[in-house]
Amino acid sequence: MIESKLMSYITSDFQTKSDMIVAEKEWSNIIESMSKKFKSAGAIRQTVSQVWNKDGIFRLGHMWEYKDEKAFIECHKLFREVEMEFNKKTGIAQKVFSNRGIILNDVFF
Repeated sequence: MIESKLMSYITSDFQTKSDMIVAEKEWSNIIESMSKKFKSAGAIRQTVSQVWNKDGIFRLGHMWEYKDEKAFIECHKLFREVEMEFNKKTGIAQKVFSNRGIILNDVFF
C-alpha cells in the first residue's frame, strides 16, 4: 500500500443544487480523462463528497492525497488545466476554499 504524505481538502460552494450536480459530473469526467497524468504526477487518491450538514448550502468536498510535496506541486499544475477545461465547458460559478496539510496520523479500521 502506498502511503500518502500530503493531502488537500477543497470545498466548492454552488448557487444551486443543479449547478452542483452538473459541476460534479463534469469535473469527474475531466479528472478521469486526465487520470494517467495525475497518477504519473504522484496523485494517490481523490474522493469527492457532497457536504450535507449545512442547510441551504450546495457544497462539494474534494479530498486529494499525494505521495509527497513534489507530487502536490505537479498535480497543482494539472489542476490549472482541469479548471480551464471546466470553465470552458460549464461556466458554472463557484466559491472554492482550499486547505492543505501534512499527514501526521493515519488510522485504518
